[in-house]
This record gives sequence, C-alpha cells and structure tokens, in this order.
Amino acid sequence: MYLPPYSPELNPIEQFWAILKGKLKRHKLLTEEKLSDRIAKACNTIPTEILYNFASHSKRQIIQYYNKTTF
Repeated sequence: MYLPPYSPELNPIEQFWAILKGKLKRHKLLTEEKLSDRIAKACNTIPTEILYNFASHSKRQIIQYYNKTTF
C-alpha cells in the first residue's frame, strides 16, 4: 500500500516507535546491560491492546485520507 511521505499517522509502526523511544529515554542504559535487551524489555511492556489501537487509528486515518483524495 502506498503511504504518502511525512504521514506518520497513516503508519501504525510510527506510533509504536514513538512509545518505545519514550520508554527507552526514561531510563539510562546500565553499562553491563545491552541496548538490545533494553529494547526487548520495553517492547514487552506495551500491551497488545495498544498495538491494536494503533492499527485501528491508522485504518481510520487511511480511510479518511482516501475518501478526501480524488483520483
């Protein structure tokens, strides 16, 4: 599916990355802790329901976008 550039609201992964980056910024990385371990832990704290909401929101935005666009 084509997504216009600079339209993060149409792509649910952008919403996911925003949440994940926020979680990673809240805590400093410990010297012995690997970044990949911290990312995995942060990913596991995001509830599945939130991921579903990201997809639902993007779906609504895409429908609105295509209904406003004339071809």
